[in-house]
Amino acid sequence: MVSVDENILPRIGAHKSIAKGVDQAIDRGLKSTCECLQIFTRPPRRWEPGKTALNENRVRAFIHKAKEANYYDTAIHMPYLPNLSSPDDDLYFKSIKVLQEEITKSDLLKAPYVITHLGSPKEETREFAVKRVAGAIDKAMEVRNSSTMVLLENSTAKRRKWGKSVDDIVEVINTVKEPQHVGICFDTAHAYASGYDISRPEVLHEVFDTIDSLLGKEKVRVIHLNDSKGQLNSGIDHHEHIGKGNIGIQCFQELMQHARFKKISMILETPKDDHINDKTNLDLLRRLRKR
Repeated sequence: MVSVDENILPRIGAHKSIAKGVDQAIDRGLKSTCECLQIFTRPPRRWEPGKTALNENRVRAFIHKAKEANYYDTAIHMPYLPNLSSPDDDLYFKSIKVLQEEITKSDLLKAPYVITHLGSPKEETREFAVKRVAGAIDKAMEVRNSSTMVLLENSTAKRRKWGKSVDDIVEVINTVKEPQHVGICFDTAHAYASGYDISRPEVLHEVFDTIDSLLGKEKVRVIHLNDSKGQLNSGIDHHEHIGKGNIGIQCFQELMQHARFKKISMILETPKDDHINDKTNLDLLRRLRKR
């Protein structure tokens, strides 16, 4: 079991592979000293789900191991191909179907969160995009049988404005039929590359003050902890190890220490390389958390 002193929250973890079975992600998480977990339930760049990763035995093992590890806040990340704001009806309804499948899997795995980006409306308006994403979520949530929340993640792109702003996410949440079942996953690297200078703790708090004032507290359920190789407002989505990029260590120290963040699950999506691994990043975050 992963034991975390309630006085030194937030819980910190990482994205882990489900290769050779969904339950193997928990074994990998424990090996890396994760306190919480994020997974894909299918190959992220394919529409088709994997054939064996979620068979009945693997699912049963996942639930057992997750309980033993105290991974009660596992997040499922949507694959990259779906586009919930697409003006192309074929792609749009195919994307809704995948979101429905991921919500069903979250119930199956007893994982409370499904994380998705807002997608791209191409040349359509922001108003179109808001209605498109809200409609997709409303339709997908019809299969919801448990306490699953869909979390909308801020994104970044050089040539696209939609989906970068906290205001975009707020408007979608205020448009869906059941906003109580929709929350936010805040990605630090995406925010920085989109123009939020969260390298300064006061700006980080301004962003969360805005969310709190528009949606109420506790809407942010997951934070993706990523430093940024890209410069401020560069639109470049290149993640970096904690404290090694342009955001710098102050932001992450504030996330580890300030009381407002203590109930938010925090997930690394930092690079996988031979020099710095998830455990190294998590050890650094724990040192920051204890100061």
